[in-house]
Amino acid sequence: MSVRVPRPAPATTGDWSPALPGLARLRLDVVVVVQAIVTALMVGMIWTVHLLHYELFPLVGTDAWDAYESAHVDRIGNILFGPWLVEGLCVLVLLLARPRNLRILAFVGAFLMLGILIDTAAFSAPAHGRLLERWDRTTYDDLMVINLIRAWLWTARGVVAVWMLWLVVAHTRAPRVEGA
Repeated sequence: MSVRVPRPAPATTGDWSPALPGLARLRLDVVVVVQAIVTALMVGMIWTVHLLHYELFPLVGTDAWDAYESAHVDRIGNILFGPWLVEGLCVLVLLLARPRNLRILAFVGAFLMLGILIDTAAFSAPAHGRLLERWDRTTYDDLMVINLIRAWLWTARGVVAVWMLWLVVAHTRAPRVEGA
């Protein structure tokens, strides 16, 4: 008994269409646009959090700190979960992209996303866990460095997403030659 492994294949229109159940109707250009939008949102959010929100942490004061940090962790998680999930799904779909240059960029984007996830899980979340217990200047300073790395990784993802968008727009605007 052999198992048939589905392989991505170009659709008859020339658009990318993976040979996976339920994904056949996805259009590459739409996925790339959605990825660019949510990645730009995440880039803006991470820099806003870093340059504005985290910079205000030391001003909260020890009396209000516990309630403030708890509210921060809950609210920021709720705000970022949806866009980050959509961004991750776009990365997974684009890893199957047919045009090789898009697939290479998708792998670069996935590598950057992996770096962001590792940074978040291994460093940022534990730092927030320590800050939930009590205000600590050393932990805060560490968080600022950790988050700066995340911000630059997300900025690099933004560059990759814009590059992919440019390639798709350039491809869709190129005149099609019949019989070529």
